[in-house]
Amino acid sequence: MSVLIRDFGKTADGQPVKVAVLKNDFIEVHILNYGAIIHRIVVPDRSGSPVDVALGYDSATDYELNGDSMGAAVGRFANRIGGAQFPLYEKIVHVTPNENGNCLHSGLHGFRSSLFAMEPTPDTADSVTLTALSADGTDGFPGNLELEIQYSLAKSGLVIRYAATTDAPTVCNMTNHSYFNLNGHGSGTALGHRLTIDADQYLECDAHNIPTGRKLPVAGTPLDFNEEKTIGRDIEADYTALKNCLGYDQCFIIRDSGLRHAAWVTGPLTGIRMEVLTTLPGMHLYSANYLEPQTPGKDGAAYHKRDAVCFETEDFPDAPNHPDFPDTTVLPDQPYSSTTIYRFDLAPL
Repeated sequence: MSVLIRDFGKTADGQPVKVAVLKNDFIEVHILNYGAIIHRIVVPDRSGSPVDVALGYDSATDYELNGDSMGAAVGRFANRIGGAQFPLYEKIVHVTPNENGNCLHSGLHGFRSSLFAMEPTPDTADSVTLTALSADGTDGFPGNLELEIQYSLAKSGLVIRYAATTDAPTVCNMTNHSYFNLNGHGSGTALGHRLTIDADQYLECDAHNIPTGRKLPVAGTPLDFNEEKTIGRDIEADYTALKNCLGYDQCFIIRDSGLRHAAWVTGPLTGIRMEVLTTLPGMHLYSANYLEPQTPGKDGAAYHKRDAVCFETEDFPDAPNHPDFPDTTVLPDQPYSSTTIYRFDLAPL
């Protein structure tokens, strides 16, 4: 096991960017301090050959230029806040609208574009800790929110632990926005990936992907992944939730609570399988319906629509506007914490 931190170039305004390389006998993960981005995840395929299963870019400026949050830590409130406002005790908080009058992924200055401090985690051999501050008033969000993200290797898995504190009441919902292709990051479509999701319900949304508040059953719909099927099998179905988003872009309500299994996904060409585990109530499945970068990907790869799939573990979108959703309020004496694990192996033959 090892942690190596080295230079990764500079941002457009000349700020130095670092990359931490975490490695053990099974998995190698590269983490940038820009956006706390997961830059590479290298695991063996069925023949033992190393495969990088995370899409990414070769330079920090490419990550800045492309607006897809690729691999980044997204917050302080991931996903959408309807009408770019929400109640917080006796006040209505107005945040920056940046998509159809709504606030997506915290507006214009979220953690996905922050430059984090990054150091090896003390007393560990396979972990790195990143810290950053979202100042009071950033894109309208109240409170100085201090975020700590710890990336650790645990055998064949990458463990992501989030912790956040605030000096005033605010909201927090963190996720990671990695784009996965388990056949390899430049291998083309991900529609042949086989998927199961441990969910009986999903959140109904309006035409702009803002939750209505209703929790709908997946049974009998194209959103039912309780039995394994390919992502592409039903993606073009005549179903409102799919047509509104041009594919999968929905929050699934994961059964049970605590750190638990949420999904399995397998790359058919490599046999690489990934398990998603999380402490959070939801997981957003996004089939890269709008992926069309302005620059080439890593190693000159060309990425296109549906060449990847995202598993964004999360609190429910627009939760501050829905009193019956799990509470996302963070207080000075009630900090935020969550854990997500991406764990890899080979699918049974």
